Amino acid sequence: MEAGTLQYQKKTWVEVNLDLLAHNYQVIRQAIPETTRFLGVVKADAYGHGAVPVSLCLQELGTEFFAVSNLDEAIQLRRGGVERPILILGYTPPEFAIEMTLLGITQEVHDLEYAKALSRSLPVGQTLEVHIKLDTGMSRLGFFAYERPETAQEIAQIAALPHLRLTGCLQHFAAADSRDPEDQAFTREQFARFQTMLTELRQLGVDPGLCHCANSGALIDYPEYAMDMVRPGIATYGLAPAPELDGVLDLKPILSWKASIGQIRDFPAGVSISYARTFTTARPSRIAVLSVGYGDGLSRALSNGHELLLHGRRVPIVGRICMDMCMIDVTDVPQAAVGDEVTLIGRDGEECITAEAVASKLGTISYEVLCGISKRVPRLYLRDGQVSDELRYIV
Repeated sequence: MEAGTLQYQKKTWVEVNLDLLAHNYQVIRQAIPETTRFLGVVKADAYGHGAVPVSLCLQELGTEFFAVSNLDEAIQLRRGGVERPILILGYTPPEFAIEMTLLGITQEVHDLEYAKALSRSLPVGQTLEVHIKLDTGMSRLGFFAYERPETAQEIAQIAALPHLRLTGCLQHFAAADSRDPEDQAFTREQFARFQTMLTELRQLGVDPGLCHCANSGALIDYPEYAMDMVRPGIATYGLAPAPELDGVLDLKPILSWKASIGQIRDFPAGVSISYARTFTTARPSRIAVLSVGYGDGLSRALSNGHELLLHGRRVPIVGRICMDMCMIDVTDVPQAAVGDEVTLIGRDGEECITAEAVASKLGTISYEVLCGISKRVPRLYLRDGQVSDELRYIV
């Protein structure tokens, strides 16, 4: 670490390795046809990695499109220097249509009335690009792409609205990361429904524009569904969307989470540690205090039993995790000292703690673990093993 980063090392920080991001980008590029575009999914602050620095790096690498969940996220990217097209995947109130046109934002459209409201909100001379969201079985947002024959006619009406320009169609898979035979059959059915709807639109003289449906799971297990553009999310950040897909592509996690020891004290056997006295020392113990807690995203549910890494060894969290601190037992690591780095997620020597492993203990998924790292935890961006000065203060 550079001397300038010591201010962060006194508490807790995240390191995002942009060289590994570039590696994952190239791995994904090699898995798709040369003509297929790459859409960088950077919603939710790039899954907790930092939307602007990650997007700027992806833009440098050649990413053609970006996706966010709302207008605020799109504005953040534009202000941060992202110039490529940005697609909003969620609902934006029609009264903000002018802002979207001025910023060159593309909006998903999920029903006819919403499209009409967007068009009415725009003055003469302004046009908003839209991608039609088709629901092929996710049952979340979009036009029904099955068992509703009027859908194609409604989309044709949207294509004729005066202030909208239809430039794409998309759908989202519900279980493309599963290898359960029933889920695989459902994924194939979703793709068939999407294809059928696109055919119906073309028969009506509607150009569907960019057609895209492949998320991380589909990219890995159904590369034939790449179409005009792919939308890898978690895969871009180096994680498989499900355990059964781990290792299929040579993806590398780009995030490490660390904290430093603030104090070490010796306790005799029989001393309780932290709130509610849920842990009591069973032997003379050295207990270290870390400056990280549930206010930083270290779930309180990991109290007592979860392990972190110190000097290449696993050390247990003892007692309840507090808002700003937690305690670890370093009795078996005699060289432990104040200021030492402790790894919450990442590698230390031969040992590694993955976001998936943390998620498994919490009964959730890696996405939630990464997104749950608090905004107050600084993100440091590494290139060639060094902190990137131009990105250092962007969080």
